[in-house]
Amino acid sequence: MFEESLDALEHFLLGLHSIRMTMFSIREMRIEDAEQAAEVLRETMLHSWEHYEKDYYPKQALEFDIAHNSAESLKERFANPENFGFIAEEDNKIVATAIGRVVGESGLAILGWIGVHSDYQRKGIGKALLQRVIEYCKVRRCHKVILYTLPVLVPALNLYLKCGFVPEAYLRKEWWRVDFIKMSLWLEATSEIKHQS
Repeated sequence: MFEESLDALEHFLLGLHSIRMTMFSIREMRIEDAEQAAEVLRETMLHSWEHYEKDYYPKQALEFDIAHNSAESLKERFANPENFGFIAEEDNKIVATAIGRVVGESGLAILGWIGVHSDYQRKGIGKALLQRVIEYCKVRRCHKVILYTLPVLVPALNLYLKCGFVPEAYLRKEWWRVDFIKMSLWLEATSEIKHQS
C-alpha cells in the first residue's frame, strides 16, 4: 500500500515537472501592436479554417477576412474611439487578439474577432481575453455584447457559452451564403436610459 502511494506520488511529481506554466498578461492594444496582432489574427484564421471551416466557409471569405484585418486596417481602426482592441502576451510576444467596437452611446458592443495563436490554445488565454473584453464593455456602460460565429466552430462556441453568451439568432445564409450564429451577453446595467413617450 505504501509503495503504491509512493509510486503514485512520484508519477504525480513527474507530471508536474513536465507541465509548462503559462504566464500571460492582457492589455489594451496599441498602434505599435498592429503588425504582431494582425499576424496572430491571420494565423488564427488560417488554423481555424484548416481545422474546422474548410468544408464550410469559402476560401474567398477567409481571404477577405485576413485582408480586412491587416496591420494597416488595425491601425486605421485606432482613429475611431468607438473601436477597442486587447492583446494577450506571453514572453513579450503577442499570442492572442480581440477587437471590436462600442456603438456610440447605444450601449451595444460588437466583438468582431477574438483569436488565440494555435500554439497557445487550451491554456485559458481566450477565456481571460474574453473576460477582459466583457469588463471593458461594462466600464463603457454597455448593456449587451454581441458576436457572430460559425456553427462549425465548436471550441469557440463552448468558450462563448462558458463566458455567459447565449445563442440569440441562427442566421441562415447570412454572409458568404453560410449560416452564422449570433451570440449575445447581457450585462448588468449601471444606469438605465429613460425613454420619453
